Amino acid sequence: MKQKIVQTALKICEKDGYDSFSMRKLATKLNLDPMAVYHYFASKEELTKAIVELIFHRFENKAMFNAKNPKQAFQKILVEYWNLFIEYPGLSLYLIKNSFEDFPSVVLLNEKLQDLWNAFGPGRNVEKKLDIIIDFVHGNALAFSMAPRKNGKGAKTKQNQKQFESSLQYLLGYLSQS
Repeated sequence: MKQKIVQTALKICEKDGYDSFSMRKLATKLNLDPMAVYHYFASKEELTKAIVELIFHRFENKAMFNAKNPKQAFQKILVEYWNLFIEYPGLSLYLIKNSFEDFPSVVLLNEKLQDLWNAFGPGRNVEKKLDIIIDFVHGNALAFSMAPRKNGKGAKTKQNQKQFESSLQYLLGYLSQS
């Protein structure tokens, strides 16, 4: 039941937005007494953490791999991260508005990115550079996910991903020189 609650909450959040999500709305969707949800999750914040952890666990399975070249691994993770926010744009907005320190998987991602950056990039202003890169990924994914699309969604996503990767390479090159 806990998994069903998380999955249903995720669908509601992506459809209606994380800010308008409520435990009562979730209970109604599941045909449960509102207090029944609190049996599984003590608060909305605890449920939100479970949603973020579920999504990031899926992401980690796709993106976290060992590569001989840290720069290639860094770029692969960021491309998968971009894809994550194409799939879950509401989550991107939520994470932009809230501190990532509350979410262990997001902290783990940031640590992995910092380690990879330190393996190939200069050590000055690493946190600031990572903030710029992550903001770039979020902004690009949000812009693309909010743009109206016609029938060719798959082809359009691939084309935009190539544009994103090209822009990302340029940004990484610029930041690694500064």
